[in-house]
Amino acid sequence: MKNYLETGQIVKKLKRREKEDLIMAYELSKHPSNIASSAVAYLKTIKVSEKSKRIYGEVLYFFIESLCSDPSAVIETEDGHYVLHNDWDAYYGGAVSGFIDWWLPRKVMDDTLQARAPGVFRKWIKWCCQHNDFDEEHYNDYLEALPREKSREVKRLQKAGDLLYLLHSPDPGAWMNNDYEKVVLINHTREPEELDEGYMRIVQLTRDSAYLKNEDGTQRGPLLIGSELAKLLNVGDVINVVIGRYGKRWRVLESGNVYAEGTIF
Repeated sequence: MKNYLETGQIVKKLKRREKEDLIMAYELSKHPSNIASSAVAYLKTIKVSEKSKRIYGEVLYFFIESLCSDPSAVIETEDGHYVLHNDWDAYYGGAVSGFIDWWLPRKVMDDTLQARAPGVFRKWIKWCCQHNDFDEEHYNDYLEALPREKSREVKRLQKAGDLLYLLHSPDPGAWMNNDYEKVVLINHTREPEELDEGYMRIVQLTRDSAYLKNEDGTQRGPLLIGSELAKLLNVGDVINVVIGRYGKRWRVLESGNVYAEGTIF
């Protein structure tokens, strides 16, 4: 009985994956662009695990979505949808670096996808060049635009985000267990004299503090972040935070993600 049930579950899972693959192929093939057609053709050839194949499909799908954000690159269909019209020859390396370094971190909060995107892209463009979708000049330009060691950078930013969170929620497990009595937010013990929030670029780091500049150009600091986080962050990184001033120093009251330089502003 157990084997029968397990077999039934496997069949259902395979059918669900087949359905997902068909949906992905449909979403890509609706674009009258040789970029989309090459994505569909490439996905049919790869021999990887189901999990990896899903990541491959999502990377290619999101790349085309990023190109569609340019109004001059799309046309409107009869049913009112906008689809990619531009072909490979309309793009050089800037489209690739813009997708990997700017569009993907802002639009897709998935560390695994961000880490694997350059490798997926590298294999795809090599396949496209071999199948004459574009010339060697385009291929070299795309290749040079791909960042290396992206996985290490994503892990650094993820760890920085975790440490940033611990500054204002030292017992994150309490949130998961709904044990709110163990969590005392900084701004609940004393009201800050001044507040600021939003995306802020790090302009200077000291042993345990950071100096920031918000989107309006106003500088804030010193912000107490601790020595471990100060060693992990880089000047130019952008943090999404709510900060409060207590005397001469600022503290983190709420936090979101940490982004590499050039990703946000």
